[in-house]
Amino acid sequence: MRAWDAGRWLLLATLWSLQYIFMRLSMPTFGTGIVADGRAVFSALFLVPWTLLVAREVIGLRAHWRDHLAVSLVNNVLPFACFAYAATALPASYLAVMNGMVPLWSAVIAAPVLKEPLGARRIAGFVLGIAGVALIVNLGPIELDAHTLLAALAGMLGAAFWGWAGVVIRQRTGRVPALSLATGSIIFCALILSPAWAQLPPPSAWTPTAVIALIALGALCSGLAYLPFFTLVRDIGPTRTLTVGLAVPVLGIFWGWLLLGETVTAPMLIGAGLVLLALVLVMRR
Repeated sequence: MRAWDAGRWLLLATLWSLQYIFMRLSMPTFGTGIVADGRAVFSALFLVPWTLLVAREVIGLRAHWRDHLAVSLVNNVLPFACFAYAATALPASYLAVMNGMVPLWSAVIAAPVLKEPLGARRIAGFVLGIAGVALIVNLGPIELDAHTLLAALAGMLGAAFWGWAGVVIRQRTGRVPALSLATGSIIFCALILSPAWAQLPPPSAWTPTAVIALIALGALCSGLAYLPFFTLVRDIGPTRTLTVGLAVPVLGIFWGWLLLGETVTAPMLIGAGLVLLALVLVMRR
């Protein structure tokens, strides 16, 4: 990997590991729907001027609407909603470890779609990753109840959508420039989820922390992060790009402990270790 690729990879890992902190800070005030669409709106407010004025690319919403819509559904609409709901019950550290499953899902989905070999090692890695997440949810510091279990399933489903998205983006960037695809897909997401704003709480219920967290979630973790993400998928492929999953669980647990005072237990560390081992198995050529 070139130095330029490594730098973009590190930036992406850092931004994506912080997204769950911002979710946990904004969720109590704004709720699932607004957090999901607010993320898209503030991302679009960053990406649209960047694409048009800095990169000087044409977004092509009408010309390539099928590509934008396909990417939007699997990379934005569905995973944003899944992880926003998961954040109603699960700590940021749990969500970060679930993010580590994204490249595992990508490897499984890429096998039949992109004709990439799967093999016994990748299958074993995927099963090991599932076991690691199950260990954390079952034995972590959060009590396991119906809400927690449903949130965990939503988080895993969101990770699966993001894994699928890596494959879809790889297929579409041959027809649409990477940055234009990122911008168009986030615009579609903002429009599709816009009915959620009907549930916006009155300004008197807002807190500065929640507002800043929601803006940062969109502008940084989706807007700024999409610059390295979409270009890395184009340059080095979805599987290698999504090896950021190796760093996100570790960084996410660290940020949760440092910024939110979340408890770190031995089962959590063991489960995270299993997910990381699974990633090594899947990514090693």
